[in-house]
Amino acid sequence: MHKITTTLAILIFFSMGASAQQRIVLIEQFTNSGCPPCATSTPTILNYVDANPSDVVAIAYHTSFPYNDSMYFENPVQSTTRTNFYSVSGVPYSVVDGNYYSSSSSVFAGSMASVINTRKAMPAQYNISESSNSITGNILNSQITFSSLLASNVNDSLRAFVVVIEKTVLKSAYAASPGANSETQYEYVMRRMITTDSGTSLQNRNIAGSDIFNINWTLSKIKDINEVRVVGFVQNKNTKEVYQAVMFTPTVTAGIGEDLLFTAIDVYPNPADEKVFIQIRDPEFRGNIELTDITGRIIYSTIISGGSKVEINTTEISDGMYLIHCTNGEKSTTKKLIIR
Repeated sequence: MHKITTTLAILIFFSMGASAQQRIVLIEQFTNSGCPPCATSTPTILNYVDANPSDVVAIAYHTSFPYNDSMYFENPVQSTTRTNFYSVSGVPYSVVDGNYYSSSSSVFAGSMASVINTRKAMPAQYNISESSNSITGNILNSQITFSSLLASNVNDSLRAFVVVIEKTVLKSAYAASPGANSETQYEYVMRRMITTDSGTSLQNRNIAGSDIFNINWTLSKIKDINEVRVVGFVQNKNTKEVYQAVMFTPTVTAGIGEDLLFTAIDVYPNPADEKVFIQIRDPEFRGNIELTDITGRIIYSTIISGGSKVEINTTEISDGMYLIHCTNGEKSTTKKLIIR
């Protein structure tokens, strides 16, 4: 089990020259990898987020109902807390900026653009910015600053949230299917609410006052380090209104002792035409290589030792996107392969 270390430092400074960000709307999406309606509505909602990154961000919480869901079991306490916070009793369900709008996702999908456009036109009450945000080895280090834009914020009970999500999680990244619906990948999956599932109180809510959060977290349950994102948002504890939300992408840097599964696998040529080579550069490595399609069907599997190279004939494999899974003991990583 990974150890989680969180350090919070709260500082005060005043800057009357602070400029307001455009409001970015937060969609909190409640979903389940086993429910058929979720496979229809949740991708519609999150594809809109993908297409409008300057207007909206998302966090997807996987629920314990109506079916088993591996992503729920990877963080059941925080997922349940957030589900209960909004009294969500059925999925798929969408919550927009806390108290601004909420409904079943099938209903929300029809009015989503209008709801988001109306909400984003309202001035943000907070700025959220990053001073640093990086992953070295398997450690996430971030410094996130929450700055008040309104004098009236001092009268509100406000909580800061810093949430680690995985932007895209492939169904095939799991040894057993994480859910029985037709989805082959899951977007904006909540992995850890660093500032706890109830958030952390903002102390310096006077205009231009700032709270700075220094985050140090050991990655846990992450399937692809390159898909890690950090979402910060401010929420009124009493009214549930979200005042601002921003998503940041950490830079990934190599560090001493970094898991070689992330750095020492070469796949070439990619895209591949007639053949593809998989090479492990670490001479001490020994593990399993699998080539699967996006549904998880295994096309090729072998054991490979470090320093060796595998050649796969791709002439009999249909064109499309495939996944190469490399596993060494309890650790695994996945790389994409295009065959054409």
